[in-house]
Amino acid sequence: MRNDIKNIIYIRRILLVSLLFGMNCSFAMARTLRVDTLLQNDINKVAYGMQPKWMTTGAVSSVRGNELKSFVPNIANMLNGRIPGLVVQQWGCEPGADSPAMNARGVNTYGSGTGLFIVIDGFQSTEAYFQQLTPQEIESITLLKDASATAIYGSKGANGVLLITTKRGTSDKIKINFSIQSGFQQPLRLPEFLGAYDYATLYNEALVNDGKSPFYTPMDLEAYKTGNDPIFHPDVDWYGTILRKAAPITNYNFTASGSNEYFRYFVLLNVLDDRSLYRKAGNVSDFSKNGTYTRYNFRTNIDVKLSKRLQGAITLGGTIEDKTNPGTSENTSGMFDLMSSIAPNAFPVYVSTGMYGGNSMYSNPLGDLMQTGYTSYNGRSLQAIFQLKGDLGFITPGLSVNGAVGFNTYFKSYSKKSRQYARYSVDRDNADEIIYTTYGQNTSLAGDESSSSQWRDYSLQASLNYNRTFNGLHNIDAIYLGSYNDYVVTGTDLSYKNIAMGGRVTYSYDKRYIGEFSFGYNGTENFPKGHRFGFFPAGSLGWILSNEAFLKGNPILNYLKLRASYGIVGNDNIGGIRYMFDQYYDGYGYHLGNSNNVQDGLVQGKLANPDVTWEKEKKFNVGFEATLVNKIDVSFDYFIQKRSNILSQPYRTVPDYLGISRPDINIGKVDNKGLETSIRYNGIGKKDLTYFVETSLWYAKNKVVYNAEAIQENEYLYGTGRIVGQPFVLEAIGFFKDEDDILKSPTQTFTDVRPGDIKYKDQNKDGKIDSNDYYPIGYTSMPQITLGLHGGITFKGFDMDIFFQGAANRTVYCGGKYYHAFQNDGKISSIALGRWTPETAETATYPRLSSENNLNNYQASSFWQKNGNFLKLRSLEIGYTLPFQLSRKINLEKVRIFANGTNLFSLDHMDGFTDPETMSGYPALRIISFGLSIQL
Repeated sequence: MRNDIKNIIYIRRILLVSLLFGMNCSFAMARTLRVDTLLQNDINKVAYGMQPKWMTTGAVSSVRGNELKSFVPNIANMLNGRIPGLVVQQWGCEPGADSPAMNARGVNTYGSGTGLFIVIDGFQSTEAYFQQLTPQEIESITLLKDASATAIYGSKGANGVLLITTKRGTSDKIKINFSIQSGFQQPLRLPEFLGAYDYATLYNEALVNDGKSPFYTPMDLEAYKTGNDPIFHPDVDWYGTILRKAAPITNYNFTASGSNEYFRYFVLLNVLDDRSLYRKAGNVSDFSKNGTYTRYNFRTNIDVKLSKRLQGAITLGGTIEDKTNPGTSENTSGMFDLMSSIAPNAFPVYVSTGMYGGNSMYSNPLGDLMQTGYTSYNGRSLQAIFQLKGDLGFITPGLSVNGAVGFNTYFKSYSKKSRQYARYSVDRDNADEIIYTTYGQNTSLAGDESSSSQWRDYSLQASLNYNRTFNGLHNIDAIYLGSYNDYVVTGTDLSYKNIAMGGRVTYSYDKRYIGEFSFGYNGTENFPKGHRFGFFPAGSLGWILSNEAFLKGNPILNYLKLRASYGIVGNDNIGGIRYMFDQYYDGYGYHLGNSNNVQDGLVQGKLANPDVTWEKEKKFNVGFEATLVNKIDVSFDYFIQKRSNILSQPYRTVPDYLGISRPDINIGKVDNKGLETSIRYNGIGKKDLTYFVETSLWYAKNKVVYNAEAIQENEYLYGTGRIVGQPFVLEAIGFFKDEDDILKSPTQTFTDVRPGDIKYKDQNKDGKIDSNDYYPIGYTSMPQITLGLHGGITFKGFDMDIFFQGAANRTVYCGGKYYHAFQNDGKISSIALGRWTPETAETATYPRLSSENNLNNYQASSFWQKNGNFLKLRSLEIGYTLPFQLSRKINLEKVRIFANGTNLFSLDHMDGFTDPETMSGYPALRIISFGLSIQL
């Protein structure tokens, strides 16, 4: 019975693939189905089409939309650890302002363009638009990594290509689905700052360390300790005052799909309501609004059979964004900076009823939240694609032609309403009466600023396709295409045009031997004549050993494919400026003649480069895919990538006395190599039990091979030979023990030092510590190693899905107000409790306290670097699906309830103080939610 269940599951999968892609599937019932038969019908998304998985010889990885369980507004953050080779860096979680960076196989250039080439439903798009999509409208997300997979994109493919395929109608039966998911989000961590008593006590200590007298008297300290005088001895927790414990987040989703002989459709409407952590300013003030972000996603995908040989398709998707911030900034990072700056005893929240505290240096964070107005942001995006596919089988079997027109547009606008408000500091006169000093004044709310911008993207595509099998042994799959793209930013005189041709021919013999050749031929007017067009070829080979006679039918090794590829791809994403000329210029004023009026003038910019062109990259990839005992799937890839033609400033060859800025020249080189591997185990137990466990790991390390850097006195100061973005810092070797230790040490050139200050290594042994002692230490914040751990189980209607993501070989820098005590008379955090004193000299973890901006201790040094490795529980979802008989009693096909946790915890080296990915500003969030999904 157990094996029969397996057979049924396998058969259903084959039938599903047949329904989805119109493929002819045949199989023989047996005790178990051979895994190679299944793989013949598994499909990979590739550039401008699809291929059976067994035929794919490029490095391709993907994830399906329904596998993304994390409940976060930005879909890019759902991909952390999901796709081998993809690295996602999250910078913050502010509603509507979260924009993570995505890279494939690390960083391959130190130039300006490192991002992925985004393709949605076959047409070029942007990361910004992709990050607004929802999992409910996505069929799959595929990462193309090697030259074989990306060469057809030519000068667009060097950084990797992310293919997004949206859902389309698949079933004869009309399916209507509705779901709601709602929960609350709270900071994963917030920095811990000390209260007024500890602040005053330690500030006195800092003054004494600097040879000064204490500022706070014993009476002051007692008042801070007891809290009996909140006006003149306040103790304000600004984070607790400004932020609420949790903020709501809700998502509503509606989809409908269906088909008949001539018509297929998929419709989606999705609404996201995301609220910020700030207290409800708009409920208590007429001069502000709550931090809110609302996004509406809509999609209509239609496929029509126009005749026996002609099919048409319409793909229409878009988003509407409405965002409101308290205050007059496009984001609220300034609020966190302010909350992290003001000492807890600087001034009270209110000095009297309705009177905000403040001083000449700082405004009041609560007053800024409640009284300074608000900023409204509106964004509108639309993607429209119209396609026709003609069957030319009457000329020769397997021949077809495709034509498509694509249009993308994005519009955004900002409007601000602002006002000023009065703040007050307090003092006492000789009669011990309270006197107030006013800063600023109350004004009316007025609209004083607005702006808008828009970009449009037009694309044309045409392709000739051929797919045919001869004598059951020889298969040829080919495509030849041409495309034109015009990107326009409204309000400028410049557009960016690209014309391209490309092709791919894949030949296979007996489903054992596979060869593929692909190419891209691109031209862009961003480069000068003679350098605008480039040819980018690639080739790959595949060998399915499990179909050889000596392995066929092996009960252990069910499937094994070896593959290798080599090719050249390009990168024309080198920044928005023109390198033949400056389309932007700087103007300066001059005082001429007898008047004091300034006369406008222009300043010559940097020299132009008439030979500028794209970056080039040679990519080599080898890998294999295997299935063991019909349960274990294994994949492995090893890659070497060599980037050249990186635009660089020729510091070494063009002297400073040229008197003008140097031109950018294609002379830089970067090498990158690494590996990717994944293992998945699929199990079927007794009594409706199914489960899987999957682990993926990928590693990439780059090296700057050449960069025409300025000549340095010491070899270790060069970035060449090191990783891209290598941190250069002073090497901290402890704290100065006493004055004798200071006298015996190299001269400190940044400022006079005292016992307890950070001690640095003299790298060049010249007897002094200065800028020449900065040394390459640590990694960048981008991990070299990424880990994904994924598991799931279903049993009698219950299901659970859990996903961990880890990152290693990364370094974070702990600087600024969170870590530097009393910077600009600001806060002090709990980290400083481990400060150096004569009594704690042997165990101190923090330098001596100083009331000054200590130019020695706050130098960029290894002391402030931390191990940035982490392991996070990205998502955990537990659900229950009602029995079908029970659902039918209430006239529903399917009912599922579930609970979801996102970013539940992090194991790292940050001592619980900050998140290793979001080091400052709006914090990383933990989200707990509950949901209901029904199918009519």
